[in-house]
Parts: sequence; C-alpha cells; structure tokens
Amino acid sequence: MFLMNQWYAAALPRELTEKPIGRTICGQAIVMYRTASGQVVALDDRCPHRYAPLSAGTCRGEIIQCAYHGIEFDPSGACARIPHQATIPQKMRVRAYPLVERWGFAWIWMGDAALADPTRIPPYEWFDSPDWKSFYRYYHVPANYELCADNLLDLSHTPYIHAATIGTPDMDKFPLETWTDGDRVLSRRVMTDVIPGPFVAQWGNFAGKIDRVTNCEWRPACNIAVELFYEDKTNNITLRLTNPLTPETERTTHIWFAWSRNFGSNDESYVERFEQQSSSVQDEDNRLLELQQAVVDRGDPLPTVAIAADTALLAARRTVQRLLREEEATARKATA
Repeated sequence: MFLMNQWYAAALPRELTEKPIGRTICGQAIVMYRTASGQVVALDDRCPHRYAPLSAGTCRGEIIQCAYHGIEFDPSGACARIPHQATIPQKMRVRAYPLVERWGFAWIWMGDAALADPTRIPPYEWFDSPDWKSFYRYYHVPANYELCADNLLDLSHTPYIHAATIGTPDMDKFPLETWTDGDRVLSRRVMTDVIPGPFVAQWGNFAGKIDRVTNCEWRPACNIAVELFYEDKTNNITLRLTNPLTPETERTTHIWFAWSRNFGSNDESYVERFEQQSSSVQDEDNRLLELQQAVVDRGDPLPTVAIAADTALLAARRTVQRLLREEEATARKATA
C-alpha cells in the first residue's frame, strides 16, 4: 500500500512537452503532457472507450487525442469531442490529478484532489538561489521505495559501498542523533578530524583530514534532503542531495536525483566531471538496491534485525504506517 494524499515527484519539467509520456505512480498508470498554453496535465492513462493508452495519443492545443478513435479530452479529464457523434456520454471522462511544477520537479497528488495543498510540497528553496549550482537526473530502480529510502537515511553504509568515492572511513566513531518534528524525521552526525572520501578531497582541495557535518531530513511520503558540510583550516564546501523517491510498484521506484553545490566553477569540463562523479555514487547504491530486492523477491523468511544506525529509517517507516492508518480511517468515515 502507498500513501495517496501526498505530493510525489512525477517528472522533470523538461520531460513535459506536447508529446505525452506515460509513467506509473503508486501502481497507477498516468499520462502527462504540457498544453500549448504551458499548463502541465496529468490524467489516467486509459481512454474510457476501448482501453487504449492516452500516452500513445497526440496533443493539440489544450487537448489530448486518443490514438485509437480520435476521442479528445481536456486538462480536466472531460471529453471534449467524439468523432462521428454529437452527444458525449456522461461517463466519457478520465480522472485528472493535480500536477505542480516546483524546485525543478513536477509534483503529482495521487489522492483526494480537494486536499492537494501545494504549500505541502517540500520547501527546497536552494534550487531558486543563485548561490547553488544544481543538476538533475532520473533513475528507474528495481527495488521497493522503502529500501531506497533506507539507503539514504542510513549513511553508515558509505565507508563500504562508497569507499572509492565519498566514504569517510572513520564514520563509525561518531554517533547519529535522530529526532522527529511532526511528520518529519531528522538526523545529524558531526565528525571531526576524519579522512575525506576521494571525491570530497578533490572537490574541496583538502590535503589532509577534515571536519564533516551531515544533516538529513525525511518528509512524507518519501522525500529526502541531505546537507553535507566539509571543512578544514583553509576551505569549506557544502553539498545538498535532494532525492524525492516515488513508488512505481511494490518492487520498483522512480528515484529523482539532484545534487547542488556551492563550490567549483561553471566551466564545462568541471561540470561534466562533477556530474559524472556524483552519478557514479548513485550507481553504487543502485547496484546494491537491486541485489536487496532480489533477496526480498525470493521470499526469505528470516526477519531483519535492527541496529543503532537504523533509527532514522525506522522512524520514517513508523510515520508511513501511522499516516496509512489515518488515511484508511478517513476513507472509512467518508464511505460510512
């Protein structure tokens, strides 16, 4: 089960053009496109007539036209035209979903549209700041979204999975502080006099040991932002990792990957090298996530055993379960 009354990243704005794209969000097939006036639209990806996916259709002006029989729908999901007949059946419409562009993502609300408050989209203001240089990537990962969230909420894996890139060997010497604030889960780890990972040493021109602070925030349904501060006596740099995670199915996830930096040049060669290095870190995680999902899929009956490093991810999972119970209770009242 997935939380539905939440905002999920659904696309990068550059993906939304007059050419429809199909994407599955929380198990539901969605078609998204941009109208001639610039409005972004999300609808159920199925014509009510004979099962044809609207993502195979075409957009003209403000409407999308089904590729099978030319039936047209407007951004609200209402049928605008049926060729060869003047009347439109009352049920000839498709569900529309709220879709909002913000912070370099297009956010979709999968639940009750009346509850879709855009102020609940996570506040990632640094994407609008000239002080930060950001780039975005999308990954389709064959692993459950909570496994993907665990990976970001438990950075104690970095000395091992990321030993050749960003891992700090001495991380296990420093405790992780975790707390909650409403529905948010926050954590912080302060490290002093540690060896920086190879990429970090290069990015900050660090010749020896450094101090490092990691701050992490999780917001439902599964939006994670990590701030990484590194410094020595001569320099300091900060990275912001922004990862909205969107379930596709119970075993596949859309990972939205954005890294922001307050250092380095805009020189093309520098940007290319930094983006390649950053992406290689995600590649290291994705390989392990796929292996984890394979173990889940084989139905291993052994339970998982929690350790101290799991405090943030366990708090996030408990919050999801509580919010699911609240959604179910609200739905029961509405149908009573």
